[in-house]
Amino acid sequence: MKTRLTSNLLFGLAAASILAVPALAQEAEAASKGPEVKFSGEVEFDAYTGDVINDDKQSHSYASTFDLNVDVKLNEKWSASVQLEADGEATDPTAIYNGAFVQYSPNEKFAVKFGDLTFSEGAFLNFYDYDDPADNAAGMTEHDIRGFEIDFNGLVFGLGFGRGDNDNQICSEEEGEEKCVGVAYNLHLAYELGLGEQVLRPFFDYKSYQEAKHNELHAGLDANLKFDAFAFHFVYGAHIDNLGEKTPKATHALLAEPSLDLGSVNIKGSVFYAYFDKKDPTVHGEEIPEYFFAYGEPSVKFNDAIALGLPLEYHTKTLQKDDDTSVFNVGLRAYFTPVEGLEVTGFAKFEIPVGDDAGDDTGLGLGLETVFAF
Repeated sequence: MKTRLTSNLLFGLAAASILAVPALAQEAEAASKGPEVKFSGEVEFDAYTGDVINDDKQSHSYASTFDLNVDVKLNEKWSASVQLEADGEATDPTAIYNGAFVQYSPNEKFAVKFGDLTFSEGAFLNFYDYDDPADNAAGMTEHDIRGFEIDFNGLVFGLGFGRGDNDNQICSEEEGEEKCVGVAYNLHLAYELGLGEQVLRPFFDYKSYQEAKHNELHAGLDANLKFDAFAFHFVYGAHIDNLGEKTPKATHALLAEPSLDLGSVNIKGSVFYAYFDKKDPTVHGEEIPEYFFAYGEPSVKFNDAIALGLPLEYHTKTLQKDDDTSVFNVGLRAYFTPVEGLEVTGFAKFEIPVGDDAGDDTGLGLGLETVFAF
């Protein structure tokens, strides 16, 4: 009996060893491969005309963008990423380092990043001219930092020093002398609450110059709601400079973007309004491009590759309500998507003066935009 038990035991150990060899070999092979590297990115090259029907306004212009992302998976919990970017109104913009970070994520609900990070809130989703959060946003354009970010179950907390365009100085005159202060830090806080297909995202961004009269605050709510074929995007953003002081006064921005997708027929729109104090407003560069505009575009999809849209737009083209420079735009947009990852958009758009200070000439502009992702 002992001999039989011993034989069975030896046989079992031998079989287990034989079965374990392939598993150990697979682990060794995976370890020998090293980090997994993935390349992705997007390229856009555009060409536009000025006014083609008025001789004194004829011109052409370009825009080019190149984004390259290199993502490195070090193991199941550690990863890293680096981005390169070239972006400008030319055919050959200079490529530059755009940031890198390392991430530790032990599970799907928790992640820690440190390095070069970017935060933006309340971007325009429907209107094509303002949909780059690096330039325009109802909530907050892109703020770049070098610091860390913690993501936990929908909560985002970021803190770091400003970098790039976010690393600037504020200068003011006090008692006849110019005093300048530099960026100390930028704090970002947001919480993404998902309720089925409904997403609510309150946000708060505080930029401190370590000087009481020059701190900057962005806060508000970004909501994405969806009900079958109907979707609604809403943003409220408050923009405040010199936090704690009486001036300048806060700017309040409201964005409503409904859309209806019926398969072959699609309707989307954007309505935006920003309230600026007349005497002492808060203005952050091109973040808010104009104080009011309305846009709507019904479109028809003929097949998986071709669609035509009819854009209807009203623009005030100013931040000052006293300026009567409003225009009405109408035209045609053609969409060509022959394969996934490639989008070609051509358009012709009439600009019709409406305001007393908008001029007398109706203009016609043309454009072609090509984007491919990889």
